[in-house]
Amino acid sequence: MANLMNVNDQAMPMGADSGAGEGATGPKRHFKHIGELVDGGAKVVIMYRTVPGEPNNCLVVGTKFLPDLYHNSLMKAVESEGGQSADEFADFASRQTFPDGTNMLAMMHNDNYIKKFKTNEIMVTFGNTAEGRILLNKLNEMVAKEKGTTVKDMAADPDAPAEKTTKKADAKKTPAKK
Repeated sequence: MANLMNVNDQAMPMGADSGAGEGATGPKRHFKHIGELVDGGAKVVIMYRTVPGEPNNCLVVGTKFLPDLYHNSLMKAVESEGGQSADEFADFASRQTFPDGTNMLAMMHNDNYIKKFKTNEIMVTFGNTAEGRILLNKLNEMVAKEKGTTVKDMAADPDAPAEKTTKKADAKKTPAKK
């Protein structure tokens, strides 16, 4: 029988501090679009950080309520490169399907998994320490400031008709008819 040789001289990281420190196989990753309810700590995926016309509300999915098949696919989508590069996760989810072929965003919407919450009721979690946690309303303010806009403007409905102006400064002047 051949001798077995350990080709990996590092221990496999396990536990809360895995991914950090000596013997770790790589850095622990933290993902966008992940949070928890302030009241109770239930884990959520943040679909939209604001609701059109409602800058103090957001739309989330409580992951524990999804069947395992959908939960695992949703989390893979959140962790994917496309999910992480999306400003709003729902925009990415609208282009994804679950293993049974159903559209990810449509299924969660049609089956009432998407819920509206106040942005100050969602804690965005992107680390294990207090510095890795921020209320969604504060994060929205930071994002708006970085973009040079306001949270209210970020929550504007992109499909709303543009406001009509009554000023006719550029109208052509035509000569009067004889």
